[in-house]
Amino acid sequence: MKNKKVLTLQNSSKQKVLNAISAIIKESRTFFVAGHTKPDGDALGSGLALSSMLRRMGKKVTHCSIDPVPSDMMFIPQANKIKITNKVKDTFDCAIILESINFDRMGDIISPEQAKKIINIDHHLAHNNFGDVNYIVPTSSSVSELVYDVFKNLKIAPTKQEAENLYIGIVTDTGRFQQLNTTANSHLVTAELLNYGVNSNNLCKKLFSTLELPKIKLYGLALSNIKTAFNNKFIYTKITKEMFDKTGSSYTDTDGIINYCIAVPTAVVGCILKQETPNTVKVSFRSIEKFNILDAIKGFDGGGHKNAAGCTIHADMDTAEKQILKAFAKKLK
Repeated sequence: MKNKKVLTLQNSSKQKVLNAISAIIKESRTFFVAGHTKPDGDALGSGLALSSMLRRMGKKVTHCSIDPVPSDMMFIPQANKIKITNKVKDTFDCAIILESINFDRMGDIISPEQAKKIINIDHHLAHNNFGDVNYIVPTSSSVSELVYDVFKNLKIAPTKQEAENLYIGIVTDTGRFQQLNTTANSHLVTAELLNYGVNSNNLCKKLFSTLELPKIKLYGLALSNIKTAFNNKFIYTKITKEMFDKTGSSYTDTDGIINYCIAVPTAVVGCILKQETPNTVKVSFRSIEKFNILDAIKGFDGGGHKNAAGCTIHADMDTAEKQILKAFAKKLK
């Protein structure tokens, strides 16, 4: 870390951390903004809302993603303004990294040395205080909820479009307010966002009730391939590269499939194994309230939350399946 003083919620109060973020934003002129690779609704919504607010303040903003915006998320206001790139050579007064457990998680689009100050905003339980200022709240439903705190601390009301982006981040990361990360504050924040003109019915229809044909076909293959283990406590499905090719679907089209796994009445853990390459498998998990996924996947260098986490296994699909089942055997038998 290039600066000796690192501000976190472990060594300071929430208000002091937010005040430090506000001070850096006010004194900085050029900004780099990015969320994690393979952006979801929260990474997109929080980044777009924040970038828009900074531009309204007269700042110069470079908002990037190393991976494209998923096709079914392109309706999000200003989504087409995100710069898709794997490298930016400019230097910045401030870099704001969103929903990334470490600096590398956003894809190394810039190096830490390219920013005078780094603000790290995240809500993962497994995280790294890599910023000069770190606003990390694992109990928060989403980073969008935390970015709204930044708006309020700066005393800047979001525009309708910014409010819509923050709403999208919260409603997607809480699974329509059905997941265990939903809190009273999640509802309070979204209630305030609705007051800024958010049309929740229209947004939710686009987010959850509109599916492209390739995605529907992938759902069909994935759900017909569901397997169970440990007396139906572990419900999982494997999605191979051949399945993506056959349906013409993309990697991001797997969003939502895991909800069907955890919907089985006997389910304790739902799991999806997604093949990226012949020897790379991304694994996603969801669990019921009392089951801590992170305890079971320690050996895989995974991360996330107690009830929603993931990891990467560098092996073929069959080997990955065996390793995952072995890891959960002692926890679920």
